[in-house]
Amino acid sequence: MALTKCKECGEKVSSKAKTCPSCGASVPKSTSLGTWLVLFLIIFGVYAVSQSPTPTPSRTSSSSSTSSAGIAQRSPAPLVTPSWRNFSSTDDLTGARQFFSSSPRTTSSRRMNFPYTDTESWIGVGCDDASEWVYVGFSNAPNLTNNDPQSGGYSRVPARVRWNESVENINMTQEFGAAFIHFQQDANVIQKMADSNSFLLELSWYGEGSVVFDYSLNGSSSAIESMRTSCNSL
Repeated sequence: MALTKCKECGEKVSSKAKTCPSCGASVPKSTSLGTWLVLFLIIFGVYAVSQSPTPTPSRTSSSSSTSSAGIAQRSPAPLVTPSWRNFSSTDDLTGARQFFSSSPRTTSSRRMNFPYTDTESWIGVGCDDASEWVYVGFSNAPNLTNNDPQSGGYSRVPARVRWNESVENINMTQEFGAAFIHFQQDANVIQKMADSNSFLLELSWYGEGSVVFDYSLNGSSSAIESMRTSCNSL
């Protein structure tokens, strides 16, 4: 039995006594060694848990497991160069039909200013039951500076063209205000299409100077032959 001092009167009191025999004050209970040991273990456990790193899910490992589960890995689709297309038109009054083959649309090699910023162009071939012709179309009527007005509502349009690596100066025609300009030697141009891999056209455009369009000839020969077959059936 251990003795302790009363906190009120200072007399010695047994640690097992509930009150001091001298003054009657309550005697505080001392904490046992077992209690201190349990308290220490609890505090140590809380500290250990707080110091443990929280596991973070790994996106990389998740992706890898998905891949290893058997999902097929697709190869990128091969790039397909746009080809020429064929279409037709019918005169509502006469019923006469015309057939066309046309290149994919392209824009100028150097971006033009407003209002021609988004101007697109294409080269095409047309035919009916009597003739064939070659033209260049534009989504906005070209405003050309070096055209030479002619009788009959047409202008002569000087231009430079390049077939593969061969550059030449030619004259084209444009109806006043039209969104199309036409070649003058149609049969010769169609033959050059068949013999060439690329075609560039340079025009003198108002406010822009020299403007160049690069047209794709991919699929032009087969498209023109299909157009001719349609025209021959008229």
